[in-house]
Order: sequence, then C-alpha cells, then structure tokens
Amino acid sequence: LTLPLQTYVKLRGLRNAAERNGQVGVVQAHELTSGRCTVKLRDGTKLALKPANLLQMLKVTLTGLEGELERHNQDSGTIFDYDEESNMYGVEVQGGTAIPVAASSVLLPNGAVGTVHSLMGAPQHNGCFGKVLEHDASSGRYVLQIDGGKQLRLKRANLRV
Repeated sequence: LTLPLQTYVKLRGLRNAAERNGQVGVVQAHELTSGRCTVKLRDGTKLALKPANLLQMLKVTLTGLEGELERHNQDSGTIFDYDEESNMYGVEVQGGTAIPVAASSVLLPNGAVGTVHSLMGAPQHNGCFGKVLEHDASSGRYVLQIDGGKQLRLKRANLRV
C-alpha cells in the first residue's frame, strides 16, 4: 500500500533536511524498492521521502465534537497539521478557520491511507500501513485493509494519516 499519486502532503519530521519541514508538495511517484515517495515541492524540487515524513492534507468530515467546537460537527475541512503526542489534527474549516481536533473526531474518506497506532489488544499491527475501505458509523470504526489483504476494524483514534 502506498500514498495515492497526486496527494498533497506536508513534510514533517525531517532531520537531515529540517529546513524543508512544513513545506507542501505533491506525491508524484513511488519507489517500490526503498518504500519512499517522490514528492515535488512548490519550488520544483523533487525529494524521495519516507511516508512517515509526510502528512496527507486530506479533506475530512468532523464528527463528535463537543463544547464550543460542537457547531463544526459535519463540517468538512482539510488536515494541515498533526501532533503525535496529543493525537490531534489541525483542520482548516470553511472560511479559513483553523481548529484543533482529536483524531477520534476526524472522519477520513474511503481510500485514505494511514498508519495504525496505539492498539493495545493487537499491538503487532501498530506501525502497519493501511487503506480505509469504509467507516462503520454505528461502531465508529474504520474497516482498514493492511498489506496481505487482512482487514482490521479500528477506532478512528487508532489511525493517523
């Protein structure tokens, strides 16, 4: 499984080219032997990067928000940031407002590719790359296909893009 071509991504977690963190580019190719993605940046530079260093800037739907953010339930927005420590996304909603949203309140689209994390009952799947086949609204879980064709049912909080 790989990131879809033409996906907008934001570079993050780079150490050897830290000055590139925060830049935006487009996935143009996959290098199957290295597992890296070729990303073309806005300035025309092409870099071969690990998927873990790319944040997909996906269009998502917000759900389950409470308090002052409750009014954004069912709004669509675009992911622009992610904080691993808090498992929170930065999402830009209509009108350009940026809000912090827990991963459990972000509904990824079918076809989105992400990394499984923080599973307690099946920790062998942590770090696996998978594709969202669907979201089961009644259970609040994604049906995720990982390498080898195996399917997992994950809470929204256990998948990051």
